[in-house]
Amino acid sequence: MARILLCWELGTDSQHLVTLQAVVNFYHNRGHDIWVAARDVAKVRRLFLDLPVQIVAAPFSDSSAELGLEKQAPRSYSDFLRRCGFHLPDSLSGLVSAWRNLFSFINPDLILCDHSPVALLASRGLLRNRSNSSAFASDADIRYSDLVAKVAVGLPFTVPDDNRPAGVFFSRDLKTTDILRYEADLVKVINRVCIEFSLPPIQALADLYLDIDQYIFQTYTELDHYGYRSSEQRFKAAYVGASVIVNDSLEPAIFPHFKGPKIFCHVKGSLETPVLLKTLQAIECSAIVVVDGIPDAIINAHQSRHILYVDKPLNMEDVLSKASFVILNGGLNSVSLCLQAGLPVALFPLHIEQFLVAKRVEALNAGVQLNLSDVDSALLSLQKVNSRQKKLAAQLFKDKYQDSSALNDLLLQLALVEQNFLKP
Repeated sequence: MARILLCWELGTDSQHLVTLQAVVNFYHNRGHDIWVAARDVAKVRRLFLDLPVQIVAAPFSDSSAELGLEKQAPRSYSDFLRRCGFHLPDSLSGLVSAWRNLFSFINPDLILCDHSPVALLASRGLLRNRSNSSAFASDADIRYSDLVAKVAVGLPFTVPDDNRPAGVFFSRDLKTTDILRYEADLVKVINRVCIEFSLPPIQALADLYLDIDQYIFQTYTELDHYGYRSSEQRFKAAYVGASVIVNDSLEPAIFPHFKGPKIFCHVKGSLETPVLLKTLQAIECSAIVVVDGIPDAIINAHQSRHILYVDKPLNMEDVLSKASFVILNGGLNSVSLCLQAGLPVALFPLHIEQFLVAKRVEALNAGVQLNLSDVDSALLSLQKVNSRQKKLAAQLFKDKYQDSSALNDLLLQLALVEQNFLKP
């Protein structure tokens, strides 16, 4: 029996719980001792009430407010990390120290990381089956075979590409001075902490992620947030597809009986929501709009006989069997579910991960990024997503993956991890 530690440090999306549940259930059934260092211990406790899982709080930090960047989207992965405790050596040192204390206490044989960059840094040099009092090897005496294996499990966003600089979100920023400075400053902070804890230094952010032995990405290659990856990263990566839970017990979708495309819309309320609803009012269609953070005043101002507003989840399998296309913000799982059903998507991203997904969908030609600057622009976007070309591209995606099983592929990769890294 091996001791396995799952680390969840960043992110609040429910996908993290879906990942944890699948991984924990698999390794528990294999007889292993499971520990979870979780960002949200309450949710994890409720998830595993019936299983003997040891739960501890994951050290994490949100420095966005300190930097005055709460309302600014990050422009690169380095820019993102400096908002998560990597901005100052003292801040990062405290987080690394907390993680190292956890590792020394738990003494894992395998670490599975779901969006856990500080845990990844802190685990450098962590020894497996140690016989002395030190849990960590010094820089001078590290041997790869003695180290605890580390596997990334989750969405590809959590492992940036290995370009230099790594994980640039906007193509216009590829070689801009501030993007280069973000990574250079980040590397300096990381190396200050590496010196403090006798860890090997890094030359670039990508070096930190070279420590990962394998990536298990819960999506499809076409929807990787970073698009093309190097041969070194592709060698380590397994794309298992999106694990999406569909509740068949929910109510079916009943679209209003009107001419035109059947449109299912589920976007969170934002400043641009009235433009979208006004556009749906203006066109010939039959629409269902899920009320998710949209104020009552806006809904009342955009009532129409051909728009049905609902305030509870619907049976998505039934929705997708009837809809012509879907309007979403761009969450990877929701987008995957639609493309698996052969439906094109119109996306209005609200944060950087959704923006990157929208770019991948556009590269597939299976959808569009909505322009909600005005009704005419929005109308043009909806006409594009309902075109024959977009429907054909979405159907090709469906045909490619119709015989795949994301859960079975994930379990296969977890079994291979056990075979490769836990066998004596």
